[in-house]
Amino acid sequence: MKLTVRPKKGWRRVTFRIPDEIMERIKELCERYGFRVEEAIRIVLLHGYLEDDPNANEETFERLKEEISQLEKELYELEGKWSPLKFRSYYIALDNQNLAIQLSAMIAENKRLRERLGLPERDYSEVEKKIHYYLNFGGKY
Repeated sequence: MKLTVRPKKGWRRVTFRIPDEIMERIKELCERYGFRVEEAIRIVLLHGYLEDDPNANEETFERLKEEISQLEKELYELEGKWSPLKFRSYYIALDNQNLAIQLSAMIAENKRLRERLGLPERDYSEVEKKIHYYLNFGGKY
């Protein structure tokens, strides 16, 4: 189970992975002693009641440090994959906007030429919807 903790002030948040067996144990203890699960997790996180044995806290702390370093490596790998995708998607969106502007100009020219030549008008409403979408006007005309 994933658990996300947010501060009362600020925008940062921390996500923990809690094994299902431990989460089930926490739920059982909460039912037995009349706590809410959120309260129990808050107590565990704030006061460090991870094990009854004081020596286990040091071992648990070391294990958690190793897990944090492993998660940081995983985060860097994901950021390495995500950054180029974000960069590409930004430039694809810019290309789409440029193409929408060019298409809009071509439609205007086509309308003007059809009017000059006395040809019947065409319905460009579907294309105009796409142009408005790519120019971030939404559905507003």
